[in-house]
Amino acid sequence: MQNKDKKYKAPQGTVAIMVIFIILIIALWGSAYLTLLSRGVTVVQ
Repeated sequence: MQNKDKKYKAPQGTVAIMVIFIILIIALWGSAYLTLLSRGVTVVQ
């Protein structure tokens, strides 16, 4: 009998890459948003 009782665990490398990717996307969008704010593009006329 194999160890079927153990819970399945996602590969650690995949989780790390996903977390880094999500943080990178948030940082890039945040940078773009702050650039727009600094230029005053979001002001409604």
